[in-house]
Amino acid sequence: MSTWVGIDVGGTFTDVIVYTNDGAESTTVKVPSTPSDPGKALIAGLEAGLQKAGSTPREVTSLVHGSTVGTNAILEQAGARIGIITTAGFEDSLYIGRAKRTEMYDLMIDPETPYFLCPRHRIRGIPGRLSKTGDIVEDIDPQAVRSAVRELVEEEHIESLAINLLFSFVSPRQELQVAQIVQAEYPDLYVSLSSQVDPRAREYERLVVTAMDAYIRPKMSTYIGQLQKRLDDLDVSARLQVMESHGGIVDSSTIRQRAVGTLLSGLAGGAIGAGAVGQVAGRGQILAFDMGGTSTDVTLIDNGQPLVSDEGAVGAHRVRVPMVDVHTIGAGGGSIALVDSAGSLRVGPQSAGAVPGPAAYANGGGNATVTDANIVLGYLGAAGLAGGTLTLDKDLAHKAVKEEIADRLGIPVEQAAWGIHRIAVAGMASAARVVSVSRGHDARRFTLLACGGAGPMHACGVADDLGIDEILIPPYPGVLSAYGLLAADAEMPQWKTFHTDLSEQGITRLRAELGRVGEEVTARMANAGVPVGDIYINGAVDARYRGQSHELTVHVNVTDSDSAIASAIREGFESQHQNLYGQTDPNGLVEITGLKVTAVAKRTTPSPQAPVTDGRTFSPQKMYDPTTKSMVPAAIMHRGSLTGTLAGPAIILQDDTTTVVQRGWTAHADPSGSLFISRDKAGADAE
Repeated sequence: MSTWVGIDVGGTFTDVIVYTNDGAESTTVKVPSTPSDPGKALIAGLEAGLQKAGSTPREVTSLVHGSTVGTNAILEQAGARIGIITTAGFEDSLYIGRAKRTEMYDLMIDPETPYFLCPRHRIRGIPGRLSKTGDIVEDIDPQAVRSAVRELVEEEHIESLAINLLFSFVSPRQELQVAQIVQAEYPDLYVSLSSQVDPRAREYERLVVTAMDAYIRPKMSTYIGQLQKRLDDLDVSARLQVMESHGGIVDSSTIRQRAVGTLLSGLAGGAIGAGAVGQVAGRGQILAFDMGGTSTDVTLIDNGQPLVSDEGAVGAHRVRVPMVDVHTIGAGGGSIALVDSAGSLRVGPQSAGAVPGPAAYANGGGNATVTDANIVLGYLGAAGLAGGTLTLDKDLAHKAVKEEIADRLGIPVEQAAWGIHRIAVAGMASAARVVSVSRGHDARRFTLLACGGAGPMHACGVADDLGIDEILIPPYPGVLSAYGLLAADAEMPQWKTFHTDLSEQGITRLRAELGRVGEEVTARMANAGVPVGDIYINGAVDARYRGQSHELTVHVNVTDSDSAIASAIREGFESQHQNLYGQTDPNGLVEITGLKVTAVAKRTTPSPQAPVTDGRTFSPQKMYDPTTKSMVPAAIMHRGSLTGTLAGPAIILQDDTTTVVQRGWTAHADPSGSLFISRDKAGADAE
């Protein structure tokens, strides 16, 4: 029996989905995360999932993991002690940055360059320089390199080294020479080369991503190594694969060499899962929000595919790593509600996390959270959390909301709880506008996909705020990121700085370079265990009008003729330019500044499957109805029992989430396995 497993480690829960019999049957499990040792929860979740599915570790043939280790190291500023070697005269690049400020008139703004990665006294400039064409202007001085690295290792006690030399994106020769000298002196030192991590122009951006790689590589390598040992001890023979931030998966051995690619990998899993579920349900235009325990991630799916940006942000810092375009806010089930000094109610971004968690967890937490508010409102609590493995104390939730919020505002406890719920909803709707309205998309034309353990409880409110009439709840919304790990293809991208134009000679050179890089990246993927016959190549180029300083990425078919490629670049570039800037230059000279080749291996995507009833019945309960501002009787059932339609107010239960159907909405089960919730036509016309 072939078993596929996807495991996503979140801040509060670790989500597991197991498909047995080559994807014929699915099982889900949620276990509490262990932030101090993420691998512990992963193994616990794997064992629980396999046991529930009736499978064994030996039968696992595919194991894909979404990791937060690298992301947390950046956010918590808890990475390795690194040093930087750069070209003499460029030692201050990390601190100078781009001289840009996100808030032009804030006199108290914090520095926006990631200076925490490496203090100035751990940066060394060395003699040696290339020209912009890659020719040697000044040779590397081996003794200067030895002296610099000895100081960094023996006096500054660095664990990892970033090497970022001028024009190394044109030729890696001098960086490779420096690395050879360093590793001869200190063979166990982690070394990150900008020519391997990000071989593209723009010195500051290349330095940041290389330094981030050096910063998280020791922790990521240790984590992957320990996790692999645990899997070996468990007798799992399948190769461990990891989701990268752009939505493709790679072998874990690749991550140990280029760790920066894992930043925000869990978010990418959710976006890939949303796109896959939407396509099966016949919806290509999806606005997805994933509300977990600590945050909410919002992404837009256009024609079945999540948008991928050439760079993203980790916390407040931009990093040039291709990432699924996700907007994140601090609104989750564990988000803490408080009354500030001005007497206003605020929710988040501070979170109670997994430990101690919301007050209802009875784990020592006393703060009122969104989860506690939902319990007071009657939306949550009938079946606990995580399939009943985590019970909720309703009295503690009521006490926290009353004492921390209601009493301080002088209002009834249900009204206080509704205020917490509404503020969380407003924040998520605002985040959805960032990825839709602010980028030229009419949110009303999209289906709202609600996922995450807490998303479906808030879906009707978010849809109301956005004017959306249709909501899609995936079969297993609480573990959608884990499902997305299994729905993703294996991908390995490679960048190359390459200047040419659209002349006949220029396109001939471009095709030759695309072919050369394609062979190189195909060989790398094959070395990671992917059969060569399963690999195909996607190509793209960075194009701009001559005189511009920034590029747009245009996809090309590497097997097309020269004339077809030239036409595709021109038309694709001008179409994007028109959409983004509202104009094009018919006489403008389009030039190419770089290319990207991605080796792709398609993987079998398991079909989403509707939850089945577990036979439980539930006592009638009341839930808060915002239209009457009172607690009203609500229909309550297990999702697997829903065969027709169910009008709100209603509560639909399943192991990994709870769906709240408000008055004015009606739910129905779809043959695809998803649940659709539609706005009542009469109510919409009345509005």
